[in-house]
Amino acid sequence: MPSSNEGNNLDIFFRMIDSVEDDISEILDDENNQLSGYECLVICFNSLRLYCEQAGIELSQIKDHYNAVKEDKSDGTFWNFDLGINSENSNEVERFSRVLEEIENSLAAFEKRCKKTEELFDEWNCVFIMYSCLRKYCDKTKTNYAQLMSDVLKIRSDFKKNGNVGTGGINSLN
Repeated sequence: MPSSNEGNNLDIFFRMIDSVEDDISEILDDENNQLSGYECLVICFNSLRLYCEQAGIELSQIKDHYNAVKEDKSDGTFWNFDLGINSENSNEVERFSRVLEEIENSLAAFEKRCKKTEELFDEWNCVFIMYSCLRKYCDKTKTNYAQLMSDVLKIRSDFKKNGNVGTGGINSLN
């Protein structure tokens, strides 16, 4: 059974996902703004990094676990979904929206599995699932992950210099 802090962090995790969707929608609602799939990735990874920092989750451990699971071809748990990114009938942002839907579907499926198997449905596993889906999108779109992380860190650094990120604690994610 998760502690109340883990439950609270799970609530905050799901609010963070909703916030990402809201941020993307808000940007798209302004006719003066244009958004690409890459920029959507930056928004997601920036939010995920902030969440991990404030929840005490080492994103580097998530990355290491992702790489280990990816190398172990026998466990296809997170690799069997189709992101639909090759569709000719949609733009980058629409395809990225499918990634967000797949994250939510994967989380729901994992939660259902946890109820049956008594596995732990916790914030670490949720972060791992989100990270895995985002990395698969990076791989499928041939996005340079190292450059993406460099851009996220630069934005985070700029925000911190301006006092906009990381000052309100984990509850500032809602």
